[in-house]
Amino acid sequence: MFESDSHHNCAKRKYPWFRENIHKSNSYAPGWRFTAKRPKFELYQENVSLDIDTKRAVLESASSVVALLSYTGDQELTQCSGVIIENDATNGHIVLTSARLIRRPTQQNFEENFNFEDDPDENALENHLANNLKVMIYMYDGGSYEGHVCAYDFHYNIAWIRFESNSSIPTVRLRLVDDYINVNPDEEKSVYLRPHSTHFKLVPGGAIVGVGRYFCKPFDLMAAPGEFIMKRRVNEFGCNELLVGTHLMSQCGEGGPLINLSGEVIGLSFYDTGFTPFLPINIAQKCWEHYKRYGELRRPFLGFVATNLWAVDISHIERVISKIPNICNGVLVEKVIEGSSFDSPGLLENDVIVQCGGSTVHSFMEFFEMLWDKKVGDVLQLGVVRGCENELIHVNMVCNEVVQNFYRWPRTGSL
Repeated sequence: MFESDSHHNCAKRKYPWFRENIHKSNSYAPGWRFTAKRPKFELYQENVSLDIDTKRAVLESASSVVALLSYTGDQELTQCSGVIIENDATNGHIVLTSARLIRRPTQQNFEENFNFEDDPDENALENHLANNLKVMIYMYDGGSYEGHVCAYDFHYNIAWIRFESNSSIPTVRLRLVDDYINVNPDEEKSVYLRPHSTHFKLVPGGAIVGVGRYFCKPFDLMAAPGEFIMKRRVNEFGCNELLVGTHLMSQCGEGGPLINLSGEVIGLSFYDTGFTPFLPINIAQKCWEHYKRYGELRRPFLGFVATNLWAVDISHIERVISKIPNICNGVLVEKVIEGSSFDSPGLLENDVIVQCGGSTVHSFMEFFEMLWDKKVGDVLQLGVVRGCENELIHVNMVCNEVVQNFYRWPRTGSL
């Protein structure tokens, strides 16, 4: 009965960052946060007995994993996990986490003793900082610090929190991911090499681990082992950049690091029932680099909806391979936004982008990074495979920046 009700509520919710508190208690008065009753990762049997490789990987990153609590005035908002990605000569530290930690509830919900888990309304949270925001950060040794919001991107639901300490705290090792997967059986023996690459190769079935820290004493380290799977969550979240793992976390793991078995951070996990979506660290790293360079978050405007070729329907893959027999992968255009720079030169739905600026495009993440490194106004030539054509088509596009949210989470209106 519980499982059926949970899936029913998950299916009917409109606001994708609402997460049902499946272990809430009704023994307290309305407005209580039920802090002591919230579960750890051990809620799931898969997380109880960890193998030695998982333990080693988690311990490698453990000292950089923190718990976070946010408040609006004296009222608690929510809890998240996060990871220290950077420090400086003055012992200032940067924590990467989920922007759910800092979002402002609507005035109506706030006046009604807002409880994020209890309100499925898509307008429960706004794309604005919470009023009178306070963020507390808790370390593995019980030490606590007040954090200050350094930067945030509601576009990708990520935030960077800065705090200062009396000594330097270790930072985690980051590892960019490579999401290339060959779908062509005739090219199965071909080897894809990125010269001098430091990227971590995502392989279906490959081991990954979600990590978090509990927000109550003794601030326990939590781990959720799982595998990377070729599954999409775009219909629910409207974001093709999200990938999916089988690791199962409780809600306080939201914003915690996703690591490989070397203890390197390859993504950021977001709590959900069932399979867990995660944002590749590539995107968070690009956002942070641009913030440090420009003093604001900047990103390319993707004037179309696209995904990896391996993620689409098998019948479409067959049609592409029949036209270009030696194609291994590429980026499939699912929809072009009318009036965008991708629309004017004639990019069409179901086109497969296989080249960008003369370089081969193997995957969506690779293409996205190519765009991000361009300047506004740069003209970029795309090589496109089109089902009705027997040769490569060249399409020129002008690089722009995002001016508003398109096909991102949370959704706040018609797409």
